[in-house]
Amino acid sequence: MCPLNSRDDQRTEAERRRDLVHALRRLRPILDEHGIEGLVEPLGFEECVLRRKSDAVEAIYAAAGERHFKLVHDTFHHHLAGEDIFFPDLTGLVHVSGVESAELDARDMRDGHRVLVGQGDRLGNIAQLRTLLDRGYRGLVSFEPFAAEVMEAENSEALLAESMHYIHHALS
Repeated sequence: MCPLNSRDDQRTEAERRRDLVHALRRLRPILDEHGIEGLVEPLGFEECVLRRKSDAVEAIYAAAGERHFKLVHDTFHHHLAGEDIFFPDLTGLVHVSGVESAELDARDMRDGHRVLVGQGDRLGNIAQLRTLLDRGYRGLVSFEPFAAEVMEAENSEALLAESMHYIHHALS
């Protein structure tokens, strides 16, 4: 579940938090009925209503949803949010992507800048993954590059294999 990402949202922080807790409470019985776990993905953009994982964790606990919800740790959004807190025990999935453009300020980074993770990565993917793994995360890691240069590449399988090799080698 991804939060609203709009500059037009006029709610106060308290209203946003209240609405998030209410939504999580309403989703709990649906998740129970279907035997599934909900994944909450904070988006680190400044205009996003839920930027930080720490706020998501607070809302999950306030909604008594710790058995129903886990976090998505997205390395791109973690970097944008400027948050240095990790929640490996509450993480259900990790998304990785890199940004290599040196001239981009973090607040100007968007999904279209997200490439595969490589040596020029500015987001600290390896450090983030190492922290999660060192603290006990053993779940899935998925790639989430949105840049046209990746999506339209004719050799996308080779590029993905190269990124996987880079990450594996860097973590070894």
